[in-house]
Order: sequence, then structure tokens, then C-alpha cells
Amino acid sequence: MSVGIVGRRKMRELSRRYLKVSEDHDVLSFSYTEAKKDFRDFPDGVLYLGDIVVCYPLAQDIAVEENKMMDESVGELAEHGLLHLLGQHHDEN
Repeated sequence: MSVGIVGRRKMRELSRRYLKVSEDHDVLSFSYTEAKKDFRDFPDGVLYLGDIVVCYPLAQDIAVEENKMMDESVGELAEHGLLHLLGQHHDEN
């Protein structure tokens, strides 16, 4: 799994390219297994979950709004992205 930290412009570009919408997102997850559609096809036998991309300026906005430290805000967004990679989505409890 990789975690990238990007600015608004890059996040918007990723949103346009992969989600076909031009919106700001605080975090995006790109699952390796969903793209491959095969959980067993890993060349070195290691499970690769995917990529998580966090938008730093939006994480900063959240930190200010919720009176949190930046590392806590970024960590929570990365955790949210990880849950998506593990198959949990917003409509589930």
C-alpha cells in the first residue's frame, strides 16, 4: 500500500481522470485488487492493497475546523482510505 500527499490541483486532476467528476476530495483510494479483479494474481505472493491519496490542504481545513493536529487529521484520512481498500464503503455500517 502506498500513501501520497497532494495539493488540491492534483487531487482534482485524479478525481477528473478516475471518477469523471471535477470535485474536491479529502482522500481517494485506488484498489489494486479491484482493478485486477483477481486476489490471487500477485507475482511475489504479497497482497498489495492499493494507493491512498490525501489532499493536504483539505486535511488542514479539517484540522482547523475540528481543532486537531495535522498528523491526526492526515492519519484519520489515511485510515478512512485504508477502510475503503479493505472493502468498507460509506453505505455500510
